[in-house]
Amino acid sequence: QKDPDYLKLWLDSFVSSYEQFLDVDFEKLPTRVDDIPPGISLLPDNILQVLRLQLLQCVQKMSDGLEEQQQALSLLLVKFFIILCRNLANVEEIGMCSYINHVITMTTLYIQQLKSKTKEKEVADQTPIEEFVRHALAFCESLYDPYRNWRQRIAGHFLSTVERSRQKYKPASLTVEFVPFFYQCFQESEHLKESLKCCLLHLFGAIVAGGQRNALQAVSPATMEVLMRVLADCDNWDDRNPEEVSRKAELTLKCLTEVVHILLTSSSDQRQVETSTILENYFKLLNSDHSALPNARRCRQWESRFIALQIQMLNTITAMLDCTDRPVLQAIFLNSNCFEHLIRLLQNCKVFQGHLDSLAVSTIQALTAVMHKSPAAKEVFKERIGYAHIYEVLKSLGQPSRELLEELMNMAVEGDHMAVGILGISNVQPLLLLIQWLPELESHELQIFISNWLRRICCINRQSRATCVNANMVIRIIETLNSHSALHCTCAENLIALLGSLGSQSMGSEELLQLIRLLRTEEPRGAHPYVVPVMRAILAMARKQGMASALQYFNLHHSMAGIAVPAIQRWPGSAFSFNAWLCLDQDRVDPSTTSKSGKRKQLY
Repeated sequence: QKDPDYLKLWLDSFVSSYEQFLDVDFEKLPTRVDDIPPGISLLPDNILQVLRLQLLQCVQKMSDGLEEQQQALSLLLVKFFIILCRNLANVEEIGMCSYINHVITMTTLYIQQLKSKTKEKEVADQTPIEEFVRHALAFCESLYDPYRNWRQRIAGHFLSTVERSRQKYKPASLTVEFVPFFYQCFQESEHLKESLKCCLLHLFGAIVAGGQRNALQAVSPATMEVLMRVLADCDNWDDRNPEEVSRKAELTLKCLTEVVHILLTSSSDQRQVETSTILENYFKLLNSDHSALPNARRCRQWESRFIALQIQMLNTITAMLDCTDRPVLQAIFLNSNCFEHLIRLLQNCKVFQGHLDSLAVSTIQALTAVMHKSPAAKEVFKERIGYAHIYEVLKSLGQPSRELLEELMNMAVEGDHMAVGILGISNVQPLLLLIQWLPELESHELQIFISNWLRRICCINRQSRATCVNANMVIRIIETLNSHSALHCTCAENLIALLGSLGSQSMGSEELLQLIRLLRTEEPRGAHPYVVPVMRAILAMARKQGMASALQYFNLHHSMAGIAVPAIQRWPGSAFSFNAWLCLDQDRVDPSTTSKSGKRKQLY
């Protein structure tokens, strides 16, 4: 305390000994070190009080400008605190002291200097100031995300509930200074380096991922306003590094995903912001009116950046919905009119010149995520939007790519369309859309690819055939075959073979009449090219295939399916009996049944 030079020498020696714990780069996973820094009880007596006074002196002299030695000392102190916090047993005590508030005060002033664009700044070396800011933000991370959950999330490793429960030490309580600090940093920040903005976003994500208590304190109207403003600014790059701006957008979207997930696990009295409010602002930004921008900004380069941002935002919707409380979040999305917003996005994007297909693919992915395993969401989409409307919108974008058509296939099976035999039909409507689209496709290769896949997925088992028959697929196939001049012969043969397979399941008189009419030609003596394959299909319908089975049956495939019996009061006598044969399809394997958490049917 009496000898500042000796104190600095001691700090230098301490920091040098544990320098491997100074992993201040948020982009890197923490390095595994066998040794740990000492506990506070093993440090010299009163050392924390002495360091607090030293830090306070640095804060008081900030207004007049710190000398080079004092700048070096303040950085050394922050490094010391980071190292101490890497012994997780020290985190709570360090967090209760006033160090963090002093560090935030200094960081605020330094960031204000970095935001101002002056001649003095251009001449002066800003490296020491930037180094202090980066270490200060890393110190905050050490306090509020001691297990580095955010860094692991960024690296693609998602911690399970069990792994989180094993985390012995809790993060320090978030200082009330953080939200004003975070908000102030992004005010008039056009001259602040993008890399520093990314560090601030990393810190916000770390606080949200570190623990629910701090997360709910940090997720406020002010911080949400900042994230939306940062996201809106990502389409205006000016002379900034495109990679850094793209990374900033990516981090902001990851922060929003983390925020939505944490809000789902909280009660209404704990939240400062509702998920529905976040989604409302999110969709407003996603569908922002570009026509209101000045012509100088509406250039081809800007369009490309804006579409890239929209694609990132659409992909984030899928990431948001990848959570344990998915049905709850799906209901919030539906109440936010997400379907209308996504279709409007496709309609509005026609004014752009390129990248439309990528945008359409991401939109279909987002729609699939919202409807995933939710019969209610699928019904809402049919009623509010309708597949006829989405077909017209997609068709207006021009010839589709293979990627877009494959995404519609993925929507039908709610998974990878190539997993035929593992995934069955979850949503038959996209299949009807694909059948309708076939004559419009100029590529015969795509026609053959789609028709071949449709034939496989629709005929894979009794369940799939029944689903397609109930959706009136036979009539849709016949309507498509009427445009035979636009269909490749192989595509037509695949469709007729599919029709035969579905007809063996069920064929109505109207459907049979339409099939016969299909074979009519304008020339009485000329045979229709479909005569032979249609006759084969009719023979296949008449042929008895496999074991004898009931033509009428109950379908108990859905997880909530069952047979309801009348109330006891309505039973005809003192008992009630129900007899039925049971048919178990063996040819469809549901991946969920093989997992530990999978459900199975109970037979009583």
